[in-house]
Amino acid sequence: MADAEAKAAGSEGAAVGFYAMRFVAQSAQNVFLAALFLAAGTSARAAVDLSSVFAAILIPAVVLGPLGGAAADRLGPPAAIAVGAAGRLAVAAAAATAMDGAREAWLFAFAYSAVSQVYTPAELTLVRVLRPSQPGRAHADLVALQYGGQGLGMFVLAPLLLFVGGLQAVLLAAAAGLAAHVVLAVLLGYRIRGTAAATSSSPRPAFGFGDVLPFFAAEGRAAYAVLTMAARSLAARAMVIALPAYLAREMGIGPGGLALLFLPGAAGVASGLAWCGRGFRAEALVPAMRLSLVTLAGAALAAAALDLGVTLAARRTPLALLAGVDSGTAITLGVAMLVALATGFALTVSLVAARAVLTTTAPLGQQGRVFAIQEAVSEAVIVLPLLLAGAGAHALGARPVLAAVGVVVLAACLAGELLSARRRLAAAAAPA
Repeated sequence: MADAEAKAAGSEGAAVGFYAMRFVAQSAQNVFLAALFLAAGTSARAAVDLSSVFAAILIPAVVLGPLGGAAADRLGPPAAIAVGAAGRLAVAAAAATAMDGAREAWLFAFAYSAVSQVYTPAELTLVRVLRPSQPGRAHADLVALQYGGQGLGMFVLAPLLLFVGGLQAVLLAAAAGLAAHVVLAVLLGYRIRGTAAATSSSPRPAFGFGDVLPFFAAEGRAAYAVLTMAARSLAARAMVIALPAYLAREMGIGPGGLALLFLPGAAGVASGLAWCGRGFRAEALVPAMRLSLVTLAGAALAAAALDLGVTLAARRTPLALLAGVDSGTAITLGVAMLVALATGFALTVSLVAARAVLTTTAPLGQQGRVFAIQEAVSEAVIVLPLLLAGAGAHALGARPVLAAVGVVVLAACLAGELLSARRRLAAAAAPA
């Protein structure tokens, strides 16, 4: 009895240390990224330098991600996290001491993203052993800490440091935060030594993918999760490209109205985290992915075409009272706020549910590669659609782009449902 209580207390302490490490890592990382964006965005050729930084962050996830996941499986999560954290610190320290201008920002962005390909899948792998019975709640906590760290680092600490000491102060603070991150990573590794969390794979399977690809082929829920994450990434980025111009030019919502949309979007994120934080049973994960994709598709289609119908209907109901302020502008803004609320909810639930599916279904010795492949696929398949989204929004307007996003998300949902159904049929046909 005493041994069981001690083990539970140790596991809880490791989880708290894991969450603290996550928050510090996200805060320091976003201070560093803010410094790179500031350096690139204030240069004489800001557009070129900013696009170079974005590309430098994206490319390693596609090209090096699977190798980073293999390294995480080979080393085991604690060692991989420590190695990745040390690599991040080395990059930030080098930038603080050697970055001489905006043209070098992409180089440090690439190096930081490259070493992160070992760290990120190892971090996600720890959920399986630290919170085996509550993967949905654990991933909801990780997403909340991610958003909190992003907000603190990007929008509070970085501007304050820039005001006090300039770009150099931002870089030095990022390096100091990442040094604290290394300490927390080492302490966490020490705490979970000798447990299942410290397990590493043998060299041969860890650096091969012969056992991982059949896993995706046989496990329909995992393939559904990959489709969900890819659709989510495409929708989020395409809406960032198309929605602001659409609301301003085609719906007449000015900068003040755009700022107002942040509040329902944040409320959608908070409601999604609260819902996921209750904890998902394993059988509820696929329905959660389905709900999030249908909601996301509905939001995109509503933004593209249904606002006129909702406005017309609203003017013939008690909601018409809202339209008296400015001949329908209030109702139009109300529709946009509902879209923002639904989008925030769907983006959050899809992320948490898809990651929880991969945590639940992937074998422990393959989780680093499974998460890395999911990330590589999600980033790779959206490059061309994003380019088309930008060109389409410029040439045809934002409505066709948003409508196309809704259709693609619905298609991903349908494909995922077919894969999941095939897996259920195969399981039912298998001998008991």
